[in-house]
Amino acid sequence: MKHIVFDIETIPQDEAKLLALAPEFTAPANLKDPAKIEAAKERRKADYMADAALNWKTAEAVLIGAGDETGIQSFTAGTEKELVGNFLTLLGDALADGVAVGGHNVKGFDLPMLVNRARVHGLKIPMSLLWFWKGRPTWHESVFDTLELLSFGRSFEGNGVDDVARVFGLPPKLGNGRDFPLMWRADREGALAYNRRDVEIEIEIARICGCI
Repeated sequence: MKHIVFDIETIPQDEAKLLALAPEFTAPANLKDPAKIEAAKERRKADYMADAALNWKTAEAVLIGAGDETGIQSFTAGTEKELVGNFLTLLGDALADGVAVGGHNVKGFDLPMLVNRARVHGLKIPMSLLWFWKGRPTWHESVFDTLELLSFGRSFEGNGVDDVARVFGLPPKLGNGRDFPLMWRADREGALAYNRRDVEIEIEIARICGCI
């Protein structure tokens, strides 16, 4: 295999743990009405819960799809620690062997999420994946990010997987990422299919961008 395109899926941690990790929900200082203050606090709590799957402190990685034009594999495990540890080892070994690794927004979401979740679990980060140059985190030179390539350093807005797939005439995603946590719990086969379609699209985007 000369390249690996991957995409991770996350869900919020259980509600009790989320609330234990939560900051204090406060209302804007200009509010004086007790009802409005309470409503503002509830809105902030709702926003926190809604975004929990996207924040490394409150998310849990549960599924990783990875592959190339020849096939896609779905990675799951009994625990997040096992899943993250095994996949980071796979990526580290692949990069050490000269394999190009990447996907869409992997430098902005997937890799930082995996690395920080690994840190939470006390796992070591492969040196072939990430090191520090003058105090700044630096990804291996063979890690590519098609969002970065398509944006040319400008705003990432409007360059999501579905946006890019539509322009390139590729099949659409099988749903919205915000619905994935519910899908993971209620329709496991649907969740696997959702992730597989994302990887299929990202492989084609990487091919069009000349990454693979």
